[in-house]
Amino acid sequence: MKWTSARGLSAMKLLIVGVLLACAGARKLKQNSHDEGKPIWGRRRYAMPALSLETSAGAPAASPAAAMSPSAADPVVVPVTAMPTAAPLPANVTWKDSLASLTGSLFGPTAGSMTQHEWWVIVRNIIGWCVLTYGVWVWTWFFPRLYMRQWEKYQKEAIEGRTFNQYLNYHFNYWLSSGGLSAMFEILFYGILTLLTCGALLFMIFMQQSPVKGLWLCTLWASAASIDPAVTAMEGGIGIITTAGGLVLIAVLLTAIADFFAAQQRVSSEGRDPIVEGGHLVLLGFSAQTKQFLEELAICESNGAPTTVAILDTMNKSDIEDEIKRQNTNTGNLKIVCRCGLKSSAADLWKVGADVASRVVILDDPSKPRDEADALTFGTLLTLKGQGKSGWPNNGHISVQCCLGKNVEYMSQLYPVKTFCLSSERLGRLMVQSAQDQGLCPIFNQIIGFTGDEFYAGNATELNLAGRTFKEIPFWCELAVPIGVRHSDGQYNINPAKDYVLQDDDDVIVLAEDDDALMRMEEPLFDIHNWSAESGFESNAETPDEPPKARALICNFTERGAGCAILQALDEMCAPGSECDLFCSSSEEDVRGILQNAEEETGKKLVNISLKTVYSTPSHQMTSKHKISKMPLASYDYHFVLADAALGFQEADEQTVAMIIQMKMILAEESPDTLFAPLVEICTPTADSQLRLCNITNTLNTTTLMSKALALVAIDTLAHGVLSDLLSAAGNNMDIKLLGEYMGKKKLPTEISFAEATAIVTQHSQQCVIGWSLDGEWIMNPKDKLAPRPWTPSDKVIVIKDV
Repeated sequence: MKWTSARGLSAMKLLIVGVLLACAGARKLKQNSHDEGKPIWGRRRYAMPALSLETSAGAPAASPAAAMSPSAADPVVVPVTAMPTAAPLPANVTWKDSLASLTGSLFGPTAGSMTQHEWWVIVRNIIGWCVLTYGVWVWTWFFPRLYMRQWEKYQKEAIEGRTFNQYLNYHFNYWLSSGGLSAMFEILFYGILTLLTCGALLFMIFMQQSPVKGLWLCTLWASAASIDPAVTAMEGGIGIITTAGGLVLIAVLLTAIADFFAAQQRVSSEGRDPIVEGGHLVLLGFSAQTKQFLEELAICESNGAPTTVAILDTMNKSDIEDEIKRQNTNTGNLKIVCRCGLKSSAADLWKVGADVASRVVILDDPSKPRDEADALTFGTLLTLKGQGKSGWPNNGHISVQCCLGKNVEYMSQLYPVKTFCLSSERLGRLMVQSAQDQGLCPIFNQIIGFTGDEFYAGNATELNLAGRTFKEIPFWCELAVPIGVRHSDGQYNINPAKDYVLQDDDDVIVLAEDDDALMRMEEPLFDIHNWSAESGFESNAETPDEPPKARALICNFTERGAGCAILQALDEMCAPGSECDLFCSSSEEDVRGILQNAEEETGKKLVNISLKTVYSTPSHQMTSKHKISKMPLASYDYHFVLADAALGFQEADEQTVAMIIQMKMILAEESPDTLFAPLVEICTPTADSQLRLCNITNTLNTTTLMSKALALVAIDTLAHGVLSDLLSAAGNNMDIKLLGEYMGKKKLPTEISFAEATAIVTQHSQQCVIGWSLDGEWIMNPKDKLAPRPWTPSDKVIVIKDV
């Protein structure tokens, strides 16, 4: 019930209609008021003696009898009730004469000679007809049309298990609670408009007089104005009824309706009323990453993206809403609805519409140990699976955040087809990759989320790619970069062999700006076969990189942090004999207990890397220089400085930045030639800005990254297949390479296009190019693939390679 431009236009039309109706009788105003002696615009004439004015010569006034005699020669007598209240105009004042002259020139001589009272009558009639016309239009067109629109939305959303009455009640309560004072004033406005319109129409029907006069009288009566005792019994009866109605309306609005609305608001504020939505997203759990999840979802421009998010958590509804506001969450055009309840309760899940939702997202509980948090997720999945004929959601999928990597497969098998899991442990592998290849952090931030290029899939036949090898298809995609294939059985093949021939029912997975980039091409933009023949490049097998033997330092090691995942990833990606030191506030006994428990949870023991030294330091001394200086900082190949989330985002970042500054100062004193490029986990953009001032650019916000990944999977399950491969030990890795590594004995070109760079890398069997460096920035999927650019020996390409 918000004002819109369409309603403003309708109101303007009604105003024009009212003006035309009111002005229709203005032409005969003089004749009706003077020649016939009738009251103006339905005003009742009373049989009262008229007053006569003494002439300027001092002649006596006429007698009452003479004044009452109907003589044609007598002057027109103006009844007292029809006389203007203004005093006669002095002869020396001429502004009214000027105004009358101007009015006459604009509207004619009749309008120029009209009195102030007659003009007021016209204005009053214009206002009256506009109000009446609008009141009739509201009840004959606007309200019925609003009702039918809601009915059409209800039918279109096909919300099972909810009646139309529940649908209307839910949306009315939401409008009332979100509208606040403006909603109450709107209800008061339409209530008064309805009362006055009905009273005016009743007056017209029973009194056979102008409804404008009835509107005016009803306005007086409804405002508890006194009733003229000289009116007829019928007028008095209608006046009494209207006055009583006005008083009842005001009393109801101030008491009964106010109490009813207050009760409805209490139910809504406590989160006890069910949500009547369809095709929305249900977010189960409220944690530190909810802010990033909502903000990422708000910038999604996908056509099928939900615009309503229902949050279910054990916190009170008002507390959730207050926390969202306190965090300054930018929700954009999202409609956020919060409810209080258990995410494993079928009744509470029904309350947030999990059965009719298009997507359900389950967040882990960071306040509980990892195995316990996953156990709660198992319970929620079982509850969803056991509802209805095929489980909830009826026509949607579930995105799950899993804490332990070994539980990913179990969760997927527990509720197959609809469940798509992402493990937080895989972020440890990403952090190790980013430490080995400086620059991968900003690259992952570009491809994971809705701000840069995204993953899309198109049918090979529709794109004219069926029957072609994967080596050829990069040159048949003008605005996208192909990275893999999705087979008809739902299996993903990221970075397939270059001789793989695309089938008719295969989907090509690409990295593109939007789905419009999936265009059918009749001719390739670059002939790879002619280029290969002319350039003399030959296909050659790729030599796998040997894993390095490394020493690593992990700061702020905690049980719920990424430390265990980093150790597991280092064990997979480093050679035997690698070592790791820990710097934390826990005792060595506690640390080794955490590691043993992590090995039992994951079912993997550390083989290639061993824990050498634990530098246990009190929490308040973690940033002390004399404590940090005990570690041989220059001897480490990798430095991982993690955020202690238990301190809170702001304090954790302050501690992290202070530790980095102390480390830089110590290395500058002890080993100034040592390259210090740590992988730093941050929580806020402020820490990133501060670290950049210290020339530390390899930062990663794991909370934001996981939120972005969950949002991607929630919108399109295609992202799950791609990310699961890129972040798994058995899948592909992203890497940053010098182009010279692919040139062999050939000279590095000084100018090259992206198509040529792709052709060079394509000669290697299991790599595909997705971007390159340009002026210190990483460019993903360059749009003009044939435009040449200068190339230097330090420029690099971004590839996906098989490991």
